[in-house]
Amino acid sequence: MRKVFVVFLAVLMISCSKGGNSTATKTPKAAATTVPAAIHASYTPQQVVNLIKQKKNLLIVDVRSPKELRAGKLRNSIMVPFWDIIRGKYNIPHNRPVLLVCAVGGRSYAAMQILAKNGYSEVYNMKGGMNEWKREGRPVVH
Repeated sequence: MRKVFVVFLAVLMISCSKGGNSTATKTPKAAATTVPAAIHASYTPQQVVNLIKQKKNLLIVDVRSPKELRAGKLRNSIMVPFWDIIRGKYNIPHNRPVLLVCAVGGRSYAAMQILAKNGYSEVYNMKGGMNEWKREGRPVVH
């Protein structure tokens, strides 16, 4: 039990030490290349509205279960269950920006970290998830 607590505390300290309240992490550019920096960021629902307007090729991926999707989802989103992402059983294109959505933002944040580690250069997470989206009175489709 003590080992579990120590590991949990270490993970918490590492995650909290990455720039305070900043939610975006950028991978630095190599000195002599023109490759853009990677973007892995968490956005509020209002920022997501703007992101959807700005990024016409944005792929919206809902990582909730089929049962959870019955409560409503974002228009034009596709479902890739979180556990499929954990298992590596997904086919999400690398050449498009990706917005990840779940119920409260935790699973989508974890999925963002997985995709970032697997070479996805532009991945966004919606803070507060669908609960916050709906709380703000934003539209969903069934």
